[in-house]
Amino acid sequence: MNYFLFPFFLRILYKFKMSTLYEKSDGILETHVTWQDVESALQMKFRTSATFGKNKTATNISDLKGFMSKIALIEADWQNVEENLQLPHKFAVKISSQLPYIAFSKVLKYTDENGYEDEKLKYLAKILRDAHNREIETYKLLEKFNHANIPYTKIYGLKPFYDENDLKGYIILEYIPNIHTTSMSENIPADDLISTIRAVATFGALGACLPADQKTFALGANFLEYYYDTFLGAAGVESILDNLRKSLSFCETSKVEKLIDIYRHYIKIVSKFSKIDEILGFHLVPNHGDLWQSNMLFNTEESGHLKLKALIDWQAVANLPPGFDMVRLFIGALSIEDRRQRASEFLKIYHETFTTVFGSELFPYQEIHDSYKLHFPLKSLMVLPGIATFLDSSQHSESEKKTVRNETMTKIIALMEDVFEAHEYNLKNYPEFLHV
Repeated sequence: MNYFLFPFFLRILYKFKMSTLYEKSDGILETHVTWQDVESALQMKFRTSATFGKNKTATNISDLKGFMSKIALIEADWQNVEENLQLPHKFAVKISSQLPYIAFSKVLKYTDENGYEDEKLKYLAKILRDAHNREIETYKLLEKFNHANIPYTKIYGLKPFYDENDLKGYIILEYIPNIHTTSMSENIPADDLISTIRAVATFGALGACLPADQKTFALGANFLEYYYDTFLGAAGVESILDNLRKSLSFCETSKVEKLIDIYRHYIKIVSKFSKIDEILGFHLVPNHGDLWQSNMLFNTEESGHLKLKALIDWQAVANLPPGFDMVRLFIGALSIEDRRQRASEFLKIYHETFTTVFGSELFPYQEIHDSYKLHFPLKSLMVLPGIATFLDSSQHSESEKKTVRNETMTKIIALMEDVFEAHEYNLKNYPEFLHV
């Protein structure tokens, strides 16, 4: 080696060694993915030599909509496009990154003001890489299924992580315009959610038909144990419970303490959920794993109803009891009244759709009903910290703050009551499972 070049190579090696998924870089949206990466992937997809123009832009459309990636809306400004070739003028690039997670964890107070230490972040980087590759495998399945019940975005490019040093993982997706935007604090009309229920039921049924070796990429029944141990840990759980106690100061103290006691109880038995198929005989079927408002893309029709255009963010796909997705969906997206009055109706829609697509009854309705009840407390603990952030509602105007705060308080009180109800049902019907 030319000794004059040694300092140059040393700087490159040092930069490579120090680069991580939780540090800002000079790529798109401060990630490691470059314009050249995306351009090359699209040139390969569309078999073109056209290039991005100088007026290309990347806009962040992902803030507080997820914590494992950044999503860029790209306007390519294509140049030298071949005759009769149609290229997407706008498209989305989902880039795996830990930067949103660091910001998100501080908002939800998963950590103290110092955030996570490097070792924890390095460990979480492996989780992120696995999640990204899991989503890629799921999109391959969706393209294979190509079922009318499961709308999904067209895929223009898939780049997995190849090893623990790879810093570039991304998915290039069709951009769907005129999306009806909803936040974690907003409800979706109950009837408009039926298409989502049918979609995940169909996905579960088609996935259940696959041989076991084609589902190894998915998480398993240890999903909840994995979540509480990996993302939170004992200290993280205590931090969340302490912050909940402070956030819920407007509630009766006795009810707050009862809620926290219930949460502690379920965390103590979370390992039982990892063996729920063995202990209770519940069937494990593919679930979306993270079914909340931002992962359902709707358009508003002329009638005012919402039409499901795509389910997105398939990073948490897992083989779990059939009621798992429904808990997250009903807690987050349904109004209090709809959740209480129509949950059974919607669980029956899931069961009927699954049975029809699968071709026979894999599990009885009672199983999805009871798995919904059993998972309700732990899933509510995953959702409640996010809902509680709207008590502050600093992002709203002064005229909106009081309304948002009152609505949030009402939603939290109702959720507490529903946790109590689910816990009582579980104690009555599954006393051995709940025994510590």
